[in-house]
Amino acid sequence: MDSIGTHIDVGAPLNDVVSHLYCIRTPENFDTFVQHLSPNLQMMLIFNFGKPVRVSFGDGIFQEQLMEKMAVIGPLRKMFNYEVLPGTSLIAVVFNGDGFYRLFQLPVDSLDGETIMDPDLLLGISGFELLWEELDKLKELEQKVDLLKEYGLSFIQNTDDASVPLLNGIGYFQQESVQPVRAIAMDSDLSERTIQLRFKKYLGYSPKELLRFIRFKKVINQILQNENRQVDWYGLIEEFGYHDQSHLIKDFHHYLGTTPQKFVKDIVGKEFCVSKVGRYYS
Repeated sequence: MDSIGTHIDVGAPLNDVVSHLYCIRTPENFDTFVQHLSPNLQMMLIFNFGKPVRVSFGDGIFQEQLMEKMAVIGPLRKMFNYEVLPGTSLIAVVFNGDGFYRLFQLPVDSLDGETIMDPDLLLGISGFELLWEELDKLKELEQKVDLLKEYGLSFIQNTDDASVPLLNGIGYFQQESVQPVRAIAMDSDLSERTIQLRFKKYLGYSPKELLRFIRFKKVINQILQNENRQVDWYGLIEEFGYHDQSHLIKDFHHYLGTTPQKFVKDIVGKEFCVSKVGRYYS
């Protein structure tokens, strides 16, 4: 199936806080299907201009969670499943690093990552409802994107000084020979405990969680690059530092809600989407 979504870069200076916009539009004769988004630890703000969309996380079935006009989702720790319906029209704002905090001024560790939330209810305001109404009046996608950019530039706050050492030190997490928390703490003359707490507040996850995620994403990318679907599981275990097969299976259950074999058989090559490479980690 051809991609039903479009990535739109926002450009400087907004790209300091927003990774990209992801837009989906389908015709009225479109056949409904379920899209699976790989976990990415990012925060998203979604505007839906079509019918309410059923969503679930991991291996959860569709139950009561509906994405209506607006939704805050994340940090996305589990695979995100959502229906793509006839006449779908939605725009997802995908945040970089501390970008969500800079817009909402809300500690990100207060969010559980598996519940969709109305941004106005989250903040006790009505501003996003008003923004949705203005966006809904616009017929062209380009007009909607321009308004979102204008809104973002007007309301996103400057980076807190306390988060700067975290963002500057993200590169340490790609260096296997470095203990990233210790390195960031030494660079900034802060305690390791302080670094850990700030990660949770500004980014929504712990350094340990980030290391685990980065490794798993490398495994997924390796599998997706394998065109013949013949996966050397023991090779992956050795290459990416898993203890054994059960350790790898545990991560598949944690992030995707399935086994490695079922992932390759039932999801790879179908409606499975990996998010665009992030600014702070790939």
